[in-house]
Amino acid sequence: MSSLCDPLLSIVVPLGPSEPEWPLLLDQLNPLPAGSEVILVGYQDEQRPAKLDELPASLIHLEWTWCTTEQGRAYQLNTGAERATGDYVWFLHADTILNRENVQSLLNAIDQYPERLFYFNLWFHDKETLWLSINEWGARFRSDVLGCPYGDQGFCISRTQFLDLKGYPTQSLYGEDHVFVWKARQNKIHLHTCGTRLGTSARKYHDAGWLNLTLKYQHLWLKQAAPEFFKWLRIKLNRNRV
Repeated sequence: MSSLCDPLLSIVVPLGPSEPEWPLLLDQLNPLPAGSEVILVGYQDEQRPAKLDELPASLIHLEWTWCTTEQGRAYQLNTGAERATGDYVWFLHADTILNRENVQSLLNAIDQYPERLFYFNLWFHDKETLWLSINEWGARFRSDVLGCPYGDQGFCISRTQFLDLKGYPTQSLYGEDHVFVWKARQNKIHLHTCGTRLGTSARKYHDAGWLNLTLKYQHLWLKQAAPEFFKWLRIKLNRNRV
């Protein structure tokens, strides 16, 4: 676990030009343990946000880092993890809504199962239609039963394991978080739900239409999951023969 110098948690938040919600996330990080490190990752040539120089006194117990990298979510996540010094890296989207229960459930899970990949239950905090409740249920089934959570469910993993896995795949055209989960499973890392709801925005569903985006995401998931599943199955069968 943590030494006297290194924090337990490093929180990595990738920022994009179309994600204005991230200052709201900063205000919710107060429950993090003292000394936790928050790493914001923007794109190259972006300036350090002025908000980081105007933090309230309630957040001074945290360490803050700003860095940039080339465009692409996988590059941002990997760059943040490479800069991290904590024992565990917690990846949060800029539109995440979290609370004290989320933090405590994660700390409890780390204490009980330190070698697992942790995630939370999906919850759309701003849903304008009850149809999105179906998506929340579907995400629960996809994660807990099929073993395929997505990145907006707040992945957390030990920094050592993350580096051993060589991070998120930068060659994927989409779904780098989905492929990362399969890579973890193929390397015998078990998944573990923290059991609490982590909020995310339904903005994309409002903009594109619930049915259109739901069908699109299901198509992309199945297209990407099929080859990864058969790869996982081959690995599992080969291990059983040894």
